[in-house]
Amino acid sequence: MQNASYVVAAYALIWLGVLAYVGWLALRMRGVRTELETVRELVEERDGEAFPDER
Repeated sequence: MQNASYVVAAYALIWLGVLAYVGWLALRMRGVRTELETVRELVEERDGEAFPDER
């Protein structure tokens, strides 16, 4: 049982790593959503300029 503290420390480090990775992914997803919304707005503007009578 002497190595139990090392096992607990290893699990804690692994969980911290997983949580940090998930947080990093969430930040990247937020950036992708923002960029996608910008692209959608640009496409809508272009569609409105190309075909002004269709609205």
